[in-house]
Amino acid sequence: MSTDTLIVHRAERWSDRLRGLLGKPQPAAGHALLITPCASVHTAFMRYPIDIVFLNGQGCVVKRVEALRPWRIAACWRARHTLELAAGEARRLGLEPGVAVDLAPAAPHAPIPCRGERGATLVEFVIVGPLALFILLVLMQYALLFHARSQLNYATFEAARAGTVANARPTAIRAAFDRAMTGYHGGGTTTAELAASRARALAEAPFARIELLSPTRESFDDYHSPALAARMGSSGRVIPNTNLAYLACPIDRPACHSDPATNASGQTLQDANLLKLRITYGIPAKKQIPLAGPFMARALAVLDAADGDAFRAGLIADGRIPIVAHTVMRMQSPPIEAGNASNPGAGNAGKPVDPGPAPQGSGLPACPVTDPACMPEREPPSGPDPVPDPGPIQCDPLTDPGCRSLPSCRAPADWLKGISTSPTPP
Repeated sequence: MSTDTLIVHRAERWSDRLRGLLGKPQPAAGHALLITPCASVHTAFMRYPIDIVFLNGQGCVVKRVEALRPWRIAACWRARHTLELAAGEARRLGLEPGVAVDLAPAAPHAPIPCRGERGATLVEFVIVGPLALFILLVLMQYALLFHARSQLNYATFEAARAGTVANARPTAIRAAFDRAMTGYHGGGTTTAELAASRARALAEAPFARIELLSPTRESFDDYHSPALAARMGSSGRVIPNTNLAYLACPIDRPACHSDPATNASGQTLQDANLLKLRITYGIPAKKQIPLAGPFMARALAVLDAADGDAFRAGLIADGRIPIVAHTVMRMQSPPIEAGNASNPGAGNAGKPVDPGPAPQGSGLPACPVTDPACMPEREPPSGPDPVPDPGPIQCDPLTDPGCRSLPSCRAPADWLKGISTSPTPP
């Protein structure tokens, strides 16, 4: 039979090829759906049988499948195109193997692009590809920066922890920091691996700077205790670390400058017992992502060319990326002066100013001091700082074995009157 009456509908897009006749009414007589390219057809979820005609690249029929029921599949490895028709239409139209079918579309295709537009995709990739790759490398470098910062935070914590129990000695702080950085330089599960990582961490020591921000030199000016330094046999000045809840000054210096608004350090004795560290470390080039890491180092050199920190500028000049970590811990031993930073006063270039009058407000009503809910109004200090009472014994009971403890409260002088001091008979 002639195929001149066959009306072909084309399905060339991926979504149209995937769907086919699914969800559509059965094709009318003389109509067919051309799926191209297609060498296999399934009838899943369909409600009626269809005829399948497989065509080669020249439009000749190579295989015909009649009345393919739902939930079936048909394929032909030699096929290039597939026609889907209503059941019985392939036989009625005479679509048998060897018959040629005119697949020309009813409307002409869009004009083929001119030769000058060929290769546009390659040009776009050449422009966008390297940029996208560089952005990916920068993201990977940022991930390594966060990893290095996490390791540095841990090492800083370990360094401060060692310093709090070792009188804030720089040698103890440095040793703990280098030991904690062993994991960043490889770690290991055997003694040999740990020794190699430890050696790499020690080799990186010159590129890590540890600064003792507190206690400062001014803290030792205000709160050093010569008696405690003599008992400890220290050549440097020492700040007491015991009985801080009861002391405003060292016991042997009761008239120290304890007012943070006027003294040199801008600190109280309790503040002077805070160990503050700042550690700057430069990530080496071997731990940087190629292209992205050197780019960051050069960008820092350009964007912060006037950096007055010679150590940080040296790290950048060496191709390293500087990262900084801070930590604060309470001292657990008397701090000894050794290489502490200078930070005079509470600001204002080391020239403290009067903070102004105390805030005005109605005080609490008078009440006995034995009432736990009572907080009597305090009068603002007038004149010089009051001299604290050092107590009956001029010694530190927590460091001197021969010293008795300070009394926790004061009893009246006649508190023993009326109480028999003789032992009670059994």
